[in-house]
Amino acid sequence: MVRSLYSGVSGLTTHQQRMDVIGNNIANVNTYGFKASRVTFRDVYYQTSIGETAGTHSFAGNNPSTVGYGVQLGSIDKDMSMSSFQSTNRVLDLAISGDGFFITSQFDGSLLNADPDTGMLADPYNVPPKSTTYTRMGNFSIDSNGNLVAGANTFVLGTCNSDEGLALVGDESAAILDTLTITSGRNTEGDNEEEGDVFSSDLTAANIINIEELINQAYAEDLEDTEKWLTYADLSAFQIGKDGVITVTYNSKMKAIARIELATFDNQEGLIEDGNTSFLETAASGVAKIKKPGDSGAGFTQSNKLEMSNVNLAQEFSDMIVTQRGYQANARIITTSDSMLEELVNLKR
Repeated sequence: MVRSLYSGVSGLTTHQQRMDVIGNNIANVNTYGFKASRVTFRDVYYQTSIGETAGTHSFAGNNPSTVGYGVQLGSIDKDMSMSSFQSTNRVLDLAISGDGFFITSQFDGSLLNADPDTGMLADPYNVPPKSTTYTRMGNFSIDSNGNLVAGANTFVLGTCNSDEGLALVGDESAAILDTLTITSGRNTEGDNEEEGDVFSSDLTAANIINIEELINQAYAEDLEDTEKWLTYADLSAFQIGKDGVITVTYNSKMKAIARIELATFDNQEGLIEDGNTSFLETAASGVAKIKKPGDSGAGFTQSNKLEMSNVNLAQEFSDMIVTQRGYQANARIITTSDSMLEELVNLKR
């Protein structure tokens, strides 16, 4: 009889945990890029009351008889399926039509020592990220220093087409950008399949996309006889293609300056939440593989759109009702077991 009490307590605990997950899902129904979770239960070990025996010509056999000890939390699984997109009128809003993630990093400010004359990093290839996270929420912006950012102190990483400091010296066409890959901490020319896989460990400060520096380098000839420093506001057009390539237009000249890279994982469900709708790689997820938008498994980027939460409210409210009834039923186990124990105690009176 005491075992039934403990079974009831285990039921209350696990159903409360399930309710916590449901509550978090419903709270984030309007959070862009949010991925819902679900709870599964498992039964607890059993005590064998009667052991099994095999049948013979003389006697029939019998099956084992066991008594369980309640329920326990089995797992909290993430639903990483892609949700629908909401259209916006903002070019810096991005969604991914595939399994890829945007790469966002923070850097140790003491290591980002810029040249006081040029403002360029002395050797960005030797500055690794302090932390790197992965997100599906692409509501990006350009900060006061001209960097493409995903939030406070969080840079969006990619491949840059610049003359110095940030990436390989190259031509200004998107075709050349398509051949740039991140390998061994540097942007190099070469085919990704020939060079081998590119991983999160290859990322450095060289992959920070500084829009202002890139456009001033791209239009250096136009600005040669002036002291003008271009900003995002000076551009007549700013576009991000489905291949992640950022193209800008100034003085009627269109040029490609950078490409936003994506990360894929062998096991997306192995990622762990880091808050701010971001994830961290784990041993279960595998190391992040860096790919161009359009590469196998990565998907394409879509500008002027944001991915909505994949929370299914109808399912969540149904699960809430079932969870509530399960909690009530387990509470009834405790009260009923208590009544039976009280009757047993009163037998002696």
